[in-house]
Amino acid sequence: MKRALILLIVLIYLGSVSMAQQFPKINCTTLVGDAMLERNLEVDTVGVRGTADNYHMWHNGDVLLVKFLPGGSKTLRDKVIQNAREWEKYANISFKFVADTTKYTDLRVKLGKGYGHNSAVGTEANFRPQTDPTINFDTLYFADADYYAAALQKKGIMPPYNYDQLIKEMTIDPDHWVNKEIRRVVMHEFGHSLGLLHEQSYPGAIKWKKTDSVYNYYEKTQGWSRDKVDFNVFEVAEKFYTNGTTYDSKSIMQYAIEPWQTVDGFSLKDNYELSDGDKALIGALYPKNQKESSLEVPKVDVKNFNRLDVFNNSTRGGLVIVPSFDIRTNSKLGQVYFVARLADEEGYYVKTSNLYYNWGGTAATYQKMNLLPDSKVSYNKGKKNFELFFPYDQIPELNGKRVMIVFAVYLDDVVNGQKDKLMYFSTTNPLSIPK
Repeated sequence: MKRALILLIVLIYLGSVSMAQQFPKINCTTLVGDAMLERNLEVDTVGVRGTADNYHMWHNGDVLLVKFLPGGSKTLRDKVIQNAREWEKYANISFKFVADTTKYTDLRVKLGKGYGHNSAVGTEANFRPQTDPTINFDTLYFADADYYAAALQKKGIMPPYNYDQLIKEMTIDPDHWVNKEIRRVVMHEFGHSLGLLHEQSYPGAIKWKKTDSVYNYYEKTQGWSRDKVDFNVFEVAEKFYTNGTTYDSKSIMQYAIEPWQTVDGFSLKDNYELSDGDKALIGALYPKNQKESSLEVPKVDVKNFNRLDVFNNSTRGGLVIVPSFDIRTNSKLGQVYFVARLADEEGYYVKTSNLYYNWGGTAATYQKMNLLPDSKVSYNKGKKNFELFFPYDQIPELNGKRVMIVFAVYLDDVVNGQKDKLMYFSTTNPLSIPK
């Protein structure tokens, strides 16, 4: 029986069943620049796209610790592991899958329903708490729909079917999957985890049709606003991010495009294997025959961010901000800034015209740091060796509102003309500032 004849869409808001159609595929929902806070905090996102985000690559030769969060059968986990390892054949980087109880990991995989398919981009995984996933797979869309429909028919239950029936059948008789789809999605998301971005955003590759029908499609399937569609679909990369490559329609990082989405009717079907371009690019970014990539750019890697303490110090007359973390540099130096900004309880940065305590027009205190190449430094681990200070008299009038402290690490790559690259961020709970 054709899959197109056996499954239904459950209307999201009404919960009712519509016409029978194929179990719908979902596109990857990975956002470029995972540091997406709500509203005006979105200015912290990585503002460009391309085949790779060079500033969020792991270090060449790294062994990334990966664990599964609760959920997912051993059979499905093994399939994820098998397909993720495909990247190891071409890159000088490896995934070490460890026990679920491991306290610290670089990547964390969540298998379940309703999460979508998405991943943090490269070292942006460090932004997420150890309790949160860095890679999500929506296992409902891996299910062998033909198998479960046939099982329902054997019980005398005839189509059309709804999701609840199929999910119940999957619970009774688990582990019947579409291996081809698992392979496609796992390799795609683990590509993101290594720093690769969506291929369809290569400059000039796709002539997108910017109409309501396209915006509505992404709102319905991804829940994206028009701004997010513009940012994650239509905006293209600066040439720097293409790494000298050409557009690769066969890339595993390219998802399917329908002809109605483009002005010239251009369309693509899903790719299910790594392309020659994928293999060449990941091999250039993580070369096996040299210490570091020729595509290496200045970057810093923030890990083990344990806490962000903020103290009201009446004697000194200001806020004392004490983050605790480890930082690692590569062989190339950029200008690194540690920044603490104020945001209100609703997530809006506090604006200011202050000449000195100002970061991009928002109230902030910061320090420029001179870090040595190929170094590792620990801040406030065991002993206090770094703080940021924000005088009360330099803080804008807050009218009694509580605020959050948003700590971030930015990097300026002067050589390549890239400024304010967000390398890490973390926030506190709301707190009160004395008048």
